[in-house]
Amino acid sequence: MSTVADRSTIPGPRGLEMWRLLLSLRRDPLTTYLGSHAKYGDIIRFHEPTGAPWVFIAHPDMVAHIHQRNHRNYGRGSLSQPFALFLGDGLLTSERETWSVRRRLMAPHFRADHQDDSVKATRTETSRLLDLWASRADTAFDVCHDLERLTFRIVLSGLFGMDLGAGEDPALRQLTNALTFVSAESFRMYPLPAVVTARRRARFAADIRALDAVVTTAVERRIAEGHDRGDLLDTLIAADLGPRVVRDELLTMLHAGQHTVASSIAFTLYLLSTHQDIQDQVHAELARLGGRPPGPDDLSALPFLHQVFYEVMRLYPPAWGGVREALDDDELGGHPIPAGTPLVFSQYVTHRHPEFWPEANKFEPGRFTEDASKARHRYAYFPFGGGPHLCIGQDMALVELSTVVAMVVQRFRLSLAPGATVKPKALLDLVPANGVPLVLRPRREKP
Repeated sequence: MSTVADRSTIPGPRGLEMWRLLLSLRRDPLTTYLGSHAKYGDIIRFHEPTGAPWVFIAHPDMVAHIHQRNHRNYGRGSLSQPFALFLGDGLLTSERETWSVRRRLMAPHFRADHQDDSVKATRTETSRLLDLWASRADTAFDVCHDLERLTFRIVLSGLFGMDLGAGEDPALRQLTNALTFVSAESFRMYPLPAVVTARRRARFAADIRALDAVVTTAVERRIAEGHDRGDLLDTLIAADLGPRVVRDELLTMLHAGQHTVASSIAFTLYLLSTHQDIQDQVHAELARLGGRPPGPDDLSALPFLHQVFYEVMRLYPPAWGGVREALDDDELGGHPIPAGTPLVFSQYVTHRHPEFWPEANKFEPGRFTEDASKARHRYAYFPFGGGPHLCIGQDMALVELSTVVAMVVQRFRLSLAPGATVKPKALLDLVPANGVPLVLRPRREKP
């Protein structure tokens, strides 16, 4: 039987260095884990102030082990509990039979033959947004809030057939506030007195009550309609799993389908704005569409655009990291992993692993040609996770991302605002820390 002492064979910080890294992890987990990987290697032991250990892994072999080869031995674990305060027992936080039943129930709505409503919503809402942006042409402005509102509307309409009207902005703000709160709680390495966090917790509770009320109203209105629209909301209601399940899954999909896609669009526009040659290549490839936005059937004819997206998600993966917990004793990298050990992995770090990614910080879409991708370790790149828990919305997200970015580039030339810098910030997902300020100039010629 393994013991906690077995983990002592794993390299990692000790003493004052451990305390310094604990403080650094709370401020900037991306840089801290990246620097720790460079110093200690592919498997690292950390300790909380209480002495409770966790293990960080970076090598694709280890990532593959916990996601696929031995995935049944790894649950979501205690480190993911703060997010359950927000998302309840939804698809991102549930496990085992609960997760399996919900996944099977919801999966048909993410197949290509069920995406017509989402594609229509994406085109309609993006066209409206670009008309607004045309009124701001040639002036610098931050695109992030507009993109968050755009993707919020798309997921509300495309997946749930909902229109919140005047309640849209408050609901989006409450969703963002709740995400920020639970993200901060997940990075807290030591308890604080209740009086210190009382105001933040009260605000979080108020935001959750308001979001719950939005969901309750939407469900009651749909039931009162008395007919099935065939969307995900109807499926959840018809499954008769109870109002709490509908609430958890609706909020989970609102978060996963809104925040992650908005950030990916923002980072894509940022990188295109700072790499004019690549932007020109994307624009030239889109010319074959004759000015119309791409549909799902067009995506295979836009290989360079997809290489751009894959490289953006390598550098700025929407899910920057995750956690698992060993259910039984195991071994990783030649080191014993006792049952109960929490493990942290990070797409942000593995996507920069020098063994698989030379000049890892360089934006180079050519890394994702078909031949290069086939030759690479499957888990050197995993922006949508892997194994049974591969993101249910991966294909839908790529269609939405392709449509929005293509429509933007067809209509505008993008430049980063003078003096602006864009850096990532780790919440539950990766977001631009201080926005993405761009200058958009209308394209005079037809694409």
